[in-house]
Amino acid sequence: MDSFSFWFFGGCALVGATLVALMPRLVHSAFSLVLALIGVAGLYWGLGADFLGGVQLLVYVGGITILFIYGIMLTPRDATRTKLTALLFPGLIAVVPVAVMLHLAWQGLAVAFHAPAELAEPQPTVDAIGRAFLTRDQYLIPFELASLVLLAALVGAVFLARRRKES
Repeated sequence: MDSFSFWFFGGCALVGATLVALMPRLVHSAFSLVLALIGVAGLYWGLGADFLGGVQLLVYVGGITILFIYGIMLTPRDATRTKLTALLFPGLIAVVPVAVMLHLAWQGLAVAFHAPAELAEPQPTVDAIGRAFLTRDQYLIPFELASLVLLAALVGAVFLARRRKES
């Protein structure tokens, strides 16, 4: 992975993740999540994991983000209002895991700067994974069942949201 694409997509992921946490409106946070997920997809592609990059783009950027936006639009406005004092105790509890993650990230950066410069050339994976998904003996049936479960969950969520509004 060349240096520019790594820093560009890594920057997109970091800026998007930071904006998700700092945006005052949920819709703006959802659109910032798109930037973060595109950054992660670019990192996957740069590392030679072309299938993971494509899945990241299609499933997470295309599908999950749309589900988040539907959830935000179907949530009543009063359900999202909280007081800042109610978030103080969970924020104090979150300090320890965040400190541990920052420490681990710092250690990872130290190891990354001392890593060998020569890495193996990435190999394409889409062909082999696509054949495995479309072969009846391997993953075709679980793949189709997963899509049906996700569709049923989406239809059920819309049904429950509409039923509460009408009553």
